[in-house]
Amino acid sequence: MKKLMLSSTILLMVACALAFGDRDKDKDKKSSTKVVDTGSFGVYMNGKRVATEKFRIEQGPEVGTISSEIKVDDGDNKAEQSAEMQVAQNGQLKIYKWKATVPAHEESVVEPKDEFLIEHLTTADQKKKDVPYILPLSTVILDDNFFSHRELLVWRYLASGCIPKNNQLACGPSHFGILVPHQHMASNTVLELLGRDKVTVKSTERELNKISMDADGVQWLIWVDDDYKVIKMAIPSSKVEVWRD
Repeated sequence: MKKLMLSSTILLMVACALAFGDRDKDKDKKSSTKVVDTGSFGVYMNGKRVATEKFRIEQGPEVGTISSEIKVDDGDNKAEQSAEMQVAQNGQLKIYKWKATVPAHEESVVEPKDEFLIEHLTTADQKKKDVPYILPLSTVILDDNFFSHRELLVWRYLASGCIPKNNQLACGPSHFGILVPHQHMASNTVLELLGRDKVTVKSTERELNKISMDADGVQWLIWVDDDYKVIKMAIPSSKVEVWRD
């Protein structure tokens, strides 16, 4: 089994560069942008595929960027949305942009204002308004429909207090403050590593790290491989499953 060690690229992406001290500081500043992860997630409800999210996560010398687009078609409803988020190495949000084109044109931008966050909205009727949040710049963006945001949060969790032990990760529960821009709602979530779990992935049994995420009383289960990539997510109460393609 591969020994689990968090790479400097992932740590930078989730704003945990301080865990490494300054040993790679000059090297990282000179390096070009690196692709940390890219791919797509299939979203299934009651076993039927209803959406696909394509995503790309990059780490630049100073800022990490996650770009996503999702298309939903459950047979009755269609939706198309895209998002881009930039996070500095110290974990502070630089900017978050969200846009919907189907069924209506809407836009949202979350950015710092002084020491807190503010959201600039353009609603479906093209009216504009601002929503201020008394939230620190380190607040985690966890928007609706973008499952790649959950992967980013998992990386942050694994980097915040996990240590390799007997070729496995040892982690306690961690709390994170989050903002869901689409709902204009701030909340808290708790992540906890449950241990190793065997999962059948594309007809092959694999042993993955299983993580529980509790967000406002709704439990998510997330399975991550030894390269820290999310392979599967599930919301048992809603019969929703998300699989990496």
